[in-house]
Amino acid sequence: MTVHGKLVSPAGACRRYLAAALMTLLLTACSDSPDTPTDRGVAAARDACVTAVQLTHSACARQCPRFPDAAAAAACASACSDTAQAHTTLCAAPLQAFADACRGAGCAAAVDDCRDSAASELASCSAACDSADLRCNARCETRGAAAQRSCGFLPVTTLAGGVAPPSLPQGQPAFLPGLLDEAEIAVVEAADARARELRTRSVRLWTGEPGTAVRVTQLEHGFRFGVPLDIREFELGGEPLAFYADIARSHASLLVAETSLKWRNVEREQDQVSFDLADTELAWAEALGFDLKAHVLLWGNHPPLASGSGTPDWLRETFPEKTLGDDDQQALRDLIREHVQSVVTRYAGRIDVWEVTNEMLNPITDWFAARLGQGITDDVFRWARAADPGVELVYNEWINEIFTGLGGPGAAAVRDRVLQLREAGVPVDALGQQGHFAPGLVNVGVDVDLSQRTRVDDYAAALDTLAEAGLPIHITEVTFAAPAEPEHRAAQAEAIMRIWWGHPAVEEIILWNFWNPLGPRSHLNLGIFGDDRNPTRHGEALLSLLNDRWRTDVQGTTGADGALELRATHGQYLAQWDTGAGPVHVRFEVLPGPGTLDVVALQEPAMP
Repeated sequence: MTVHGKLVSPAGACRRYLAAALMTLLLTACSDSPDTPTDRGVAAARDACVTAVQLTHSACARQCPRFPDAAAAAACASACSDTAQAHTTLCAAPLQAFADACRGAGCAAAVDDCRDSAASELASCSAACDSADLRCNARCETRGAAAQRSCGFLPVTTLAGGVAPPSLPQGQPAFLPGLLDEAEIAVVEAADARARELRTRSVRLWTGEPGTAVRVTQLEHGFRFGVPLDIREFELGGEPLAFYADIARSHASLLVAETSLKWRNVEREQDQVSFDLADTELAWAEALGFDLKAHVLLWGNHPPLASGSGTPDWLRETFPEKTLGDDDQQALRDLIREHVQSVVTRYAGRIDVWEVTNEMLNPITDWFAARLGQGITDDVFRWARAADPGVELVYNEWINEIFTGLGGPGAAAVRDRVLQLREAGVPVDALGQQGHFAPGLVNVGVDVDLSQRTRVDDYAAALDTLAEAGLPIHITEVTFAAPAEPEHRAAQAEAIMRIWWGHPAVEEIILWNFWNPLGPRSHLNLGIFGDDRNPTRHGEALLSLLNDRWRTDVQGTTGADGALELRATHGQYLAQWDTGAGPVHVRFEVLPGPGTLDVVALQEPAMP
């Protein structure tokens, strides 16, 4: 058993769970007397399981006060407790083959050492968080739970019957040497090597069935892939929406409200606020099980080079001059604060991520910065944090290394600005880097040469520069316009995706033109799925990563101990096999964490 963690005695675990209203279940779990080395090893592993549940429950419960509605907050707390109780019961269940593997005094000592290490790492992580920082503390607890689970086991219930795994398009890899030179390919291969440790984990599945054929299929990625939605593009409830729902939910877990929450769409006329469009979009996304991201609170785009969707017409008419007096500056700040507070508060607890600012360093999107200075960024982040302490807040920007010809900041300037914000105590949680690989003039309708491209190794260096800001990186608004030739575009897109997958700072990728008819500049055929609903050539290359190279589907045979060992990409899983009584299956989640995850399929009902 791989080791990471800290020993917490059964009595100590019980005392903490008593405080969390889990007394009855934990008294059952703690009542065994570990008289033999095997008993002691299993008891220590059970303690690790229980501690993982405790930390997960704490991280869950931290989210509940975010909800502005008391009933919703209470429902959240109840759901967290119910889940914790159910999982604690599973920790107490008979373990059969797994217990046989934990024989001898060495097993208990290994588990105890593992738990010591996990507790130390949790304490270090928590010490770096302000006590009032909900997100930071919850993140530490989630990581701590994964570490504790590595010390013990993940119990799952065996269910009767077989399940048909999803059927997804496998795509077709690109031929990278047809476009990239040796130096670029070397950078991609180095990212691939890093990705094994970053994105996969060793798993041991205990079935209790020696010599049995088992299939383990990944159902969903744990990495956050996202797609946008502007529901105005659809006939509501119509067949196009159903098609988009199918391809989007099959490949992504995050839905980005692309336009409905931009200021101009929320408040087209001053003091006439409507959330009808956003409410419809978010309800649709929630019904499909998406996590939610909103784009964007403050975006100073303005005509003639932009649509102005981030700045209401009435606002631009009220403050037409860049140079404002003190009274007008205060009036504008007050309007911004009111907008931020009302929108963020309304969706607190529902929206997981807010892109707070967009393109604040760019000269063609400087409407707010030109009137109030860059300090308005600091204010907007602080207002958003106060309105929802648990939401993730993102500073989003383009970089001229890939979005060329329009000026604006390079990676170093974005890094430096984010470092300034962090040093000033501004609550920036992640750095968003727009993923438009194109000459910028394409976005304003100019016919430009699309044969040129950004070198992959040059971009990898720019990404490393962004990572020096010390924050997770969200890759937002991904489109591949250059190069235009389909095979070359496929090679460029695949190489860049592999760079992201193998970078330790990258935590999210948003594919902006997922279905071509719905995205901007559809005449360039930027979609992953084309107008005919089939994958484009670069779409095939990306789908070969999402659904084949990076998606685990393993068939193997358990050993004499009834266990199957595999390497699994982080995410949701289905495992199934046949028993004498017929087919059975289990579902489980592989989260990032140290060491091997022992997944134990429970063969008997859990203890009452």
